[in-house]
Amino acid sequence: MSDIPIDDAPHSPHTAHIVVRPPVRDEKPPYRRVEILGTVVGKAYGVEDVTEFARRAGLDDVDLANTDSVRWEGGGPGFWGGDAGE
Repeated sequence: MSDIPIDDAPHSPHTAHIVVRPPVRDEKPPYRRVEILGTVVGKAYGVEDVTEFARRAGLDDVDLANTDSVRWEGGGPGFWGGDAGE
């Protein structure tokens, strides 16, 4: 497993292959935890990281805008929790 903190809040069941959790702002730069098929695969600092995690999981042609495949929690793919509202 990795050093990514897992919060104690219950998460709703999902059908999306990829779940991108809300930004974690306690660290600089902020990141978003990424789960693929229910397994935490790492910290994403941008959309490119999510794409790379998907590629490594064999999901080469995933459309990150497709809500059937990807669930963005706490903001869409353009929000990473930076100080400037990014």
